[in-house]
Amino acid sequence: MTDPVTLTAGGRDAGILHDGAGEPDQHSPRPFLHPVPTPGGLSVSDYRPADHPWHWGLGIAVSNIAVAGQAHPVNLWGGPTYSDGQGYVQLPNNGSQRVRRTVRERDGVVQHIDWRAADGSSFLAEERTWHAENLTAAGSEWILTSVRSRWANTSGGRLAFGSPTTAGRPDAGYGGFFLRLPASFDGAAIIAGSADGAGSIPEVEAMGGRRPWLGLRSETASVLMVPGTGNPGGPTPWFVRSTGTPMLCAAPFFHHEVHLAAGEVLDWSWSLLAADGPVPDDGFATAAQQARAAGGAAGVVRP
Repeated sequence: MTDPVTLTAGGRDAGILHDGAGEPDQHSPRPFLHPVPTPGGLSVSDYRPADHPWHWGLGIAVSNIAVAGQAHPVNLWGGPTYSDGQGYVQLPNNGSQRVRRTVRERDGVVQHIDWRAADGSSFLAEERTWHAENLTAAGSEWILTSVRSRWANTSGGRLAFGSPTTAGRPDAGYGGFFLRLPASFDGAAIIAGSADGAGSIPEVEAMGGRRPWLGLRSETASVLMVPGTGNPGGPTPWFVRSTGTPMLCAAPFFHHEVHLAAGEVLDWSWSLLAADGPVPDDGFATAAQQARAAGGAAGVVRP
């Protein structure tokens, strides 16, 4: 385990990066950012909630990865795996994302990560860059945290990234860029971007839908997630819950698997913005637009 690294935005703390190495094997150890603060210092992330103790802050987690030579899909989400006809089963397939090296750069932090199956074999090499900055949009101040991630298939065979939904469970397409929200977001309004601007939509409409961005607004804070426009698969589907277990996930593997041939590369980018208080709809739309203009989620990084 390496020491946590503090991410900063203009001299302000923007969260603590953990490598996850000390977490239980069945929780699929992986790096994550927690707490994720608003400009006023209020955390919009949760860690080890009682309902899902493998949910940790903000990070990249994938529940079902088909890897050649593995008897079961590799689980890098944590906990049990959904198997068609059996439901959720605890299998010996919880892998890990192991941070090999962390480099602090002038404008961010770069993590070099090995994705491994439960037997320790490595099948994907990732370079993940974290960057944070302050952003003011329509009178609201946000902390913008961006992630650029390059995945290189090192397995020697094809990889298939999926979800419980691709394995047979409806409306359970989680996996991707994931934020577990605290209990203060229970019952939060879901704010969605559209061609007409922004507005509140019900959870049933947001779940699995493809929107350019999605956010949640509580009485104490607002969060906004913006995927890169150049991400594989086009506009992302969303996995979102605002009641009971509040969470927000840009879920590119929701409906269909994404395949990566041996030796090939996928490039991703996402941004997460956090503000104090209930930001109005137009404030979300303006912040999303400015986040793209700032480059936090402007597209993928090419090799």
